[in-house]
Parts: sequence; structure tokens; C-alpha cells
Amino acid sequence: MIQYGNCSNHCHDYSCHCSGELVWKNDKTQWDWRKVIKWSSLTFSEHHAQYHLPYHKADPFYHGTDILFNHHDIADPVSLLHEYATLHDHVHSACAALFICEDGSILTRSWWDKKFFALLDQSFGGHSACTGGTTYYASLGLSESIIQAIGQWSSQAWKIYICNNPTICAEQQLASLRLHLHNN
Repeated sequence: MIQYGNCSNHCHDYSCHCSGELVWKNDKTQWDWRKVIKWSSLTFSEHHAQYHLPYHKADPFYHGTDILFNHHDIADPVSLLHEYATLHDHVHSACAALFICEDGSILTRSWWDKKFFALLDQSFGGHSACTGGTTYYASLGLSESIIQAIGQWSSQAWKIYICNNPTICAEQQLASLRLHLHNN
């Protein structure tokens, strides 16, 4: 993990976004522009893409978090973000929000659910990406502190997202042992 500035402004490779960080609530009285990921925060370099997540539930003072995406051979997020940014700029260049609907409006919970459940059945939900992300990172053997930081969790509650898989549990224990040996 790379750290920029103060401890509340980390830069993460592949954050475990929950859908609430990407969409507005259906109730317009709860819309808050301070929580919207801004188009102007998206940057590209030769090897990565990055944007600023202005708020998440573990960030009550709106310090935000920089989200970093590195190139990958399969489903490359940098290429996908670049494609999306090109379309966004061509059709909605004046829109301040990064993630928007085709008509230029901000994503809402109802829009998200309609699209999400058109692809996946109702057994999935808004926290499925958190479950998938934490399970993936645990399967790589990342330490608990890194997984917790990637998901911007301020408590140990993130552990409920890890699927109960013996291989993943073994990787977690090995990562913990490696960290302990490294620190001693």
C-alpha cells in the first residue's frame, strides 16, 4: 500500500467499493455532492489510472481516499476506465461527476439495482463486491491490515465478507505468520 499525505488519505489498488460509494440514495433530500466521485479527479499515467473517492463511511471528515488501478492482463481496469472516460468526455464533457448514466444523471440506488439484478439474481446484493473483493484479497494471502485498508473499514466488521473457505483461511494464517516473522 502506498500512503500519501496524512493517514486518512491512502491510495489503494482496487478498492472494495460498496455500491453506496458509487450511487446516490433514491431520496433526493439525501443527495450530497461532497460524496460524488468527480470527473476532474480521474487521472491516467502510463501504467495506472486513479481517482479520488471523496467519502466513505470510515471517513466522517471527508478527507477521501485515492483509488489506484494498475494494468492487468485480463479485464484490465485501466483500459476499461480509459474507454469509459473517452465516452464520458465525448458525450458529457461538462458533467462534474465521474460515474453517470447515459443521460448524464448521477447513478441512483434504483438505477444501480435495476442494472445489477438484470445481470445477477436476487441472491446477490450491494455488498457482493465487498464479499468478492475481500475473499479475493484473502486468497492472495494479503494481511488483514491491508485488506481492512483496501476496503476502508475502521473496524473488524469486514471479516464477515470473507467466504468461509479452508484455502483462504490457510492463506490468511500464512500471511499473518509472514507479517509476524517480518516484524521480528
